[in-house]
Amino acid sequence: MPSPSALRWRSVRPDAIAFREWDGEFVVRNEQSGSTHLLGALGGQVLHILLHADAALSSADIVIALGDEERPGYAPDKCATVDAILQEFQRLGLAQPESP
Repeated sequence: MPSPSALRWRSVRPDAIAFREWDGEFVVRNEQSGSTHLLGALGGQVLHILLHADAALSSADIVIALGDEERPGYAPDKCATVDAILQEFQRLGLAQPESP
């Protein structure tokens, strides 16, 4: 099995997600599962990137898209955090890895 950072991820159908932000937290409703989730700022940003992506993304792609004002571009130390978020999204039914 590929390492988590080698996987490429897609969100569930964007039209199945209702997505709202309040005070740096995100409320996400998955119309496919009927579940509602509260995400922190980083989780909300990751999901937003996946929802608007034209293709499946790796955790490194997501880190690049997130950017960083202090260290622009790719930040390898953030990949593990993004990988954990993506694994949680899979558990919640918000994203899935693309088949190799």
